[in-house]
Amino acid sequence: MKLGNQKGFTLLELLLVMSIIGVLAMVAVPRFTGAVALANTSKIQADLNVLNSAIVLYEAEHGSYPKNLTTDMKDYIQDAEKLKPPKGKCLLRDGTTVEITETGYTLSEDKSQALCQSHTITDFGRKDK
Repeated sequence: MKLGNQKGFTLLELLLVMSIIGVLAMVAVPRFTGAVALANTSKIQADLNVLNSAIVLYEAEHGSYPKNLTTDMKDYIQDAEKLKPPKGKCLLRDGTTVEITETGYTLSEDKSQALCQSHTITDFGRKDK
């Protein structure tokens, strides 16, 4: 069997390409996880903003704050029971990252605002410079 005129890649060329792909992956993965954390943070901020607006409307109409986010907010938020925080990491303004494990939003002790894992809307976001 004659192998003289076959075309292909040498082992060195394959190793070089694999090394380049490895370096690119090392750069891309942290950026991707940072983007996911920022997206989760934005969703939580948007959800808490909607919930806090609904709480203000509820208080204006009833003269008291709601006792339960899902049952009392049905007239103010469509599909309120489906409003859930994302799973995964998100950013806090103090520069830390927190893992969201809660399956729903809760009310603060005085019932005046919505919380995500005991954090208010002002706790979430990128670190203040």
